[in-house]
Amino acid sequence: MSRNQIKQVKTDPDPFEAFNLSQAISYGNLVFVSGQAALDLEGNIVGAGDFDLQAKTAFENLKTVLEAAGSSMSQVLKVTIYMKDMSQFPKIIALREAYFTKPYPADTIVEVSALALPELEFEIEAVAARPGTTPAKNPAVHLPGFLLVNVA
Repeated sequence: MSRNQIKQVKTDPDPFEAFNLSQAISYGNLVFVSGQAALDLEGNIVGAGDFDLQAKTAFENLKTVLEAAGSSMSQVLKVTIYMKDMSQFPKIIALREAYFTKPYPADTIVEVSALALPELEFEIEAVAARPGTTPAKNPAVHLPGFLLVNVA
C-alpha cells in the first residue's frame, strides 16, 4: 500500500457506518478525525442532558479512533470543538489539560445551535500526526478541501 493512499480508519463496531461517514481518514503521516460526540460504539447517545459526561465521552472516543489510526492524543495538532453552550468553556480547559500535553494543539471552539442529534451537546474533531510514518514525497498534495504542504 502506498503511503500516499487515502485509508479509512474505523473501530469495530463502527457507529458511523450507518451514516456513510468515516470515523477518520489517514493520509501519509496525518489522521483526519471526524467529529466525535457522546456515542457508544453501537451509536447510542451517552449522557443525554449531562454536558460533563458527554464531553468526556467525546474525548474518549477521539482517543479510541486516534489509537485505531496508529496515533494518540499526544500527536494531535489541531482540534475543532462544537458546543451548544459556551458557558461550559471552563470545563473544556480542564478536559484539554487532562487529555492533551504541551504544546497543546491548535484549537477552534464554536458555539452552535444544534449538532447531528438533538440530545448531543458537544463534539470534537481533530487532525493528528502518526509517528513512524513517512510524509508523502510530493511537497504539495491536494485533497478535497485541504492543501497539505510538507515543510521539512
